[in-house]
Amino acid sequence: VVRRADGVQDELSEREAELLRYLAANVGRAVAREELLRHVWRLDPRAIETRTIDMHVANLRSKLGDSASPPRLLVTVRGKGYMLVNIAR
Repeated sequence: VVRRADGVQDELSEREAELLRYLAANVGRAVAREELLRHVWRLDPRAIETRTIDMHVANLRSKLGDSASPPRLLVTVRGKGYMLVNIAR
């Protein structure tokens, strides 16, 4: 379960939770789709074309209340992958 700042709670799927944990363990670093397939989905990324990561990220953003306008919590790093931004100050 995630609880947003506005108090709304939402259930995460097992894969969404694993994705969030992996990105949180690598906060501030762009994580390639291939790395996510290997470590979160436990698949060999060679010769696999899939949009599943993008769909899971979109669902996770929605559940986190991560709007399309800056500042974002979960960002797409063009040509690299996805990064969870360190918001602690």
